[in-house]
Amino acid sequence: MPVESRWMIVCKPLRPPFNDGSTVLARDLVRALPSTLPLTYLGDPLRPVRAAAHDEVVDAPPMAHAPGVLDKIGVLRTLVDPRRRHQPLHFLFTPNQVTSSVLLAMRRLAPRRPMLQSLMSSHGATRWAAMLRPLDRVVVLSDYTRYRLVEAGLDGSRVVRIYPAVAAAQAVPHPSRRRRLLYAGDLDGQVVSRLAALARAMSAGEVADYALTVASRPKADGDAGHRRTLRRALAPLIDIGRAELFGEVPDMGQLMRRCSAQLFLADHVRRKVDLPLVALEGLMRGLPLLAMEVPPVSEIFALARRAGLEPGEELVDGRGHQPVVAAIKRWCVDDERLDRAGHAAQALARQQFALEKMGDAYCELYKQFA
Repeated sequence: MPVESRWMIVCKPLRPPFNDGSTVLARDLVRALPSTLPLTYLGDPLRPVRAAAHDEVVDAPPMAHAPGVLDKIGVLRTLVDPRRRHQPLHFLFTPNQVTSSVLLAMRRLAPRRPMLQSLMSSHGATRWAAMLRPLDRVVVLSDYTRYRLVEAGLDGSRVVRIYPAVAAAQAVPHPSRRRRLLYAGDLDGQVVSRLAALARAMSAGEVADYALTVASRPKADGDAGHRRTLRRALAPLIDIGRAELFGEVPDMGQLMRRCSAQLFLADHVRRKVDLPLVALEGLMRGLPLLAMEVPPVSEIFALARRAGLEPGEELVDGRGHQPVVAAIKRWCVDDERLDRAGHAAQALARQQFALEKMGDAYCELYKQFA
């Protein structure tokens, strides 16, 4: 197998536990690509993420959420190793000045070496345009990020949108029967305030016999304070078994199978995959999505409208968060609509966010540099 035909996936080592959105997406991309396409990636040679005879797994230890200097030096050594210096490169990380300088130097040394980069998030996109110019292609995960990069001066012909994807899953039949709402995501002041408003409505009997589950990995800024505030707000419901507050959850799929609908109550996707993978996983499992009207998450609903599907609703906030709570209440009393939305959610996920679709799109992109 010629070394020039082997793509190198450059990201954090693909080692468990896979609890970071960008690393999960990189792992699933490797699995979604055909085994006949040889790859090089960092990870554990004894535990490759796919069974492909021609792959090279470069032994690398796990990295923290923010890789240190030694981690970056290790990656650089892999990139410039004489055995791999002609391999096409596909970067999957957030740009910064250091990596941009390294990339520019590599481009000068090897002007014909194909170089792609996937951007996981729209956050900070306008600052990245200049750093991304040396690349042959930039892959974004939403039309919103593409628009922002082009507006910032990046050549639109080199910016490709490929939606993120999740593994196929069995749908939750009749989601309305579960009588439980799920919020799985980071905590910030607005999210906690909206969850508290929903909890007050539930305590007052305004949301019929529903329970609430919050699952939030403690990694966001100010998480400890937000968690204490939320626990106090949920205390009356926790005491009677109608609410639960978790940290990191080992099996999100198992949790989703207990729920009727998923809430996305943040005003942003800061430091998240553009279309949060947990939201896409919920759709794939047939969970209706009730999400704040915020780009690029709004693209999920735009795709649904074009397909004639209603997988949930975009929520518009207002004074005291009452419009958001009122919309959630309407869904909780309409079992038929909730169940129809569950079918629509999985149909949309299979059409737009299946791993096979993402893998095919990247294959077509790689072929442009064959």
